[in-house]
Amino acid sequence: MAPPLAPAKEKPSSAFDALPGWKQSDPALALQAFRRSCAVFARNWSAAEQWRTACEHASAVGKGGARAFFERYFQPQPLLAPDPDNASRDGLLTAYYEPEIPVRATPAPGFDAPIYARPPDLVTVGPKRFGATGLQGRKIMGRVVDGQLVPYFTRAQILHRGGAALAWGRPADVFFLQIQGSGRLRFADGRVVRAAFAGHNGLPYTSIGRLLIKRGALAPGKAGKAAIEQWLRAAGPQKAAQLMNRNQRYVFFKIQPGTDPQPGPVGTQGAPLTPRASLAVDPRLVPLGSPIWVQTRLPGPDGDWRGVPAQFLAIAQDTGGAINGKMRGDLFLGSGDAAGREAGMIRHKARWWVLMPKPAAKASAGAGTAPGPQS
Repeated sequence: MAPPLAPAKEKPSSAFDALPGWKQSDPALALQAFRRSCAVFARNWSAAEQWRTACEHASAVGKGGARAFFERYFQPQPLLAPDPDNASRDGLLTAYYEPEIPVRATPAPGFDAPIYARPPDLVTVGPKRFGATGLQGRKIMGRVVDGQLVPYFTRAQILHRGGAALAWGRPADVFFLQIQGSGRLRFADGRVVRAAFAGHNGLPYTSIGRLLIKRGALAPGKAGKAAIEQWLRAAGPQKAAQLMNRNQRYVFFKIQPGTDPQPGPVGTQGAPLTPRASLAVDPRLVPLGSPIWVQTRLPGPDGDWRGVPAQFLAIAQDTGGAINGKMRGDLFLGSGDAAGREAGMIRHKARWWVLMPKPAAKASAGAGTAPGPQS
C-alpha cells in the first residue's frame, strides 16, 4: 500500500499557502485546459456568469504567469478537510487514457466484436430539463415501451440484437475501449479515426477485474488491464464473453473528425481534453470547468506503481461511470500504449481543493462546499 499523504499546513498565511506544493508549481497546462473550458462557457454566459471574469483574462496570460492568474481570480477551498488521523477520509485518484486499437471495416477472423453507433431508440433524460417536475440526480437512460420509459437492454442483449457497427475489433480491445469511453480506430488500410463517446445504456458498471479477484483467478493488486487480457485469452471466447457480459453497461460511439492526440477527445463538458490537465469528476458535486488542486502520488520514472509525491492542477472537464463522490477523480493521461500502461498503475490516495471563481467563493463563504454545477 502506498504511504499516507503528508498533511497540509495547519495555519496558512494565505489561502493558496494551504495548497501543498503550490508555490513550486507551474500550472501552465491547467491554464491551457481552462481556456478550452472557457470556450464552452462562452456559448452561454447567462448560465456561467461566475466564470466570465476569469475567462476574459485567461487568454492574455503570458508565459510563466499561470500561477499568478489562478491566485488572482480564484479562491481555493478543500472539498473535504484533511484529517491525518483518519486515512479513510482521503480520496482516490485513478487515471484513464485514449487507446488506439486495430479494427476492420467488416467482420474478420479475430475481429468479430462490433463497435456500435448510438441506437435511435436509446433515450436520455436530463434532470436539468425536468427540474420543475422534481427530477434530481444523474441522467437516466432507457427506451420507451407503450408510453413508458423502461431500462435499456443489457450488454448481452445488445450484442444479440445487433446494431449499426462503425467498425469491428477484437473483443477484449472493444471492451476496454468502452471502459475508457473514447479511442482511436486503426483500419487495415492505415486509416485512423477517433471513436468518441456517444452514450451508454444506463445500466451499472461492473469491474471484471474485481470479479476475477473475488473468484481467486487474479491476486489483489495484480488485476490490471494486461493481467485481465491474459486471463481472457487463456479462458477462450465463450468464457471470456460470459465474464465481459457480467458488466451490463454498454457504451456507444460516434466518429469524430481529427486524430491528433493533442488535443484529446472531447469530454463531457464539451471541451477537448488536455493530457495530464483534465480530470473526470462527479458533476453533481463539482462543477465542470472547475480547477482542482490534487495532492497525491504518481508513478516514478522507474515504473514503480507506488509512485512519488505529486501535486498538480487539473480542470474538471469529464465524467465517468465509476467516478462518484467529492473525493474521487480520474486523470486523463493522453493517447497510446505508454499512457495506458501508466494509467494502469495509478490508484492512489488523494486530497482535493477546488479553486472557486472569486464571485462564487464570496457567495458561498462559510458553506464549506463547492458551488453547485453551473455549466
